[in-house]
Amino acid sequence: MKKLLFTIFFIGSLYAGIGQDIHFSQFYRSPLMLNPALTGNYNGDWRFTGNQRSQWRAVSRAYNTFGFSVENNEGDLKPNLFYGINYMNDVAGDGDYRTHEFNLSVAQQFLFKSKLAQKLVVGAQFGINHKLIDFNAFKYDLQFNGYKYDGNLPSNELFTNERYTNVNSSLGVFYARTFKSALKIETGVAAFNLIRQTEGFIGNPTIVRDRRFVVHANAVYPINFEWDLMPGVLFQTQGVYRELNIGSNIRYVQLDKKGEYVAPYAGLWFRAKDAVNIVAGLYYNNWVAGISYDINISQLSPASNVRGGLELSFQYILDIFKPKNIQYRICPDFL
Repeated sequence: MKKLLFTIFFIGSLYAGIGQDIHFSQFYRSPLMLNPALTGNYNGDWRFTGNQRSQWRAVSRAYNTFGFSVENNEGDLKPNLFYGINYMNDVAGDGDYRTHEFNLSVAQQFLFKSKLAQKLVVGAQFGINHKLIDFNAFKYDLQFNGYKYDGNLPSNELFTNERYTNVNSSLGVFYARTFKSALKIETGVAAFNLIRQTEGFIGNPTIVRDRRFVVHANAVYPINFEWDLMPGVLFQTQGVYRELNIGSNIRYVQLDKKGEYVAPYAGLWFRAKDAVNIVAGLYYNNWVAGISYDINISQLSPASNVRGGLELSFQYILDIFKPKNIQYRICPDFL
């Protein structure tokens, strides 16, 4: 019964035709998928990001999603001009419905001359998207011989193609401000899939990849010297789909005598009408790693036994010149 419910859901989504973009529950750990203007938004020279998500194991074959990105913010080509690349791969369902996407991102940063640290960033993204599916992996009504399923029987189903490739482009704007109290607020808007090209495997020209519009905001609020509150919100639309994700992480910051930065964190996030997301992770010097689990509360929860998806994320920032973290600075003798 579970597989029947999921098969109806999956096949229906193919024929409805307008698919959703790949996304992660830890959206704040996949910056180039959230907003191209977030390219280079970190302290360091290079940033490496990885994401892995597996979901719907309780229903059918798991959906597996992988993302990886590399960014540079040294401004080698032009001052305050940052660039990055990202790759995404998604495999879904019994038909091995696969998505491969590769993007190049650029972002230009503008700094404000004021007492408060402020910056405005404009970003763009360009790439290609390739999708394919194996229709022979499905089972059809005509392949039932009266007693059992027989894969040697013809399905008499006709599909125009099993793969296609499209180009894509996106734009985004990002604003960040740090206050005297050390409160840091970041917000941004982005528009993805500006080129609405035909998609689908059944030859229907009305099936297109809808534009995705994103509004996001997050903050880092130091409660005291050791604790940080890190709330955030994401709202995005794509065609008839709406997603609201809101929640917060809390971080415990430690800096030992050797200058090692260690900060475990945990959080709770709510994706409206879909899932509750439980998060835990660790900052260690230039590394940050997180793990999260979705508890499904959507209409598919009877088939999924309330189980959603397990997700892993990591980021590493490479400093070509890395000053040592110290808790205080010694005044030299000549001052």
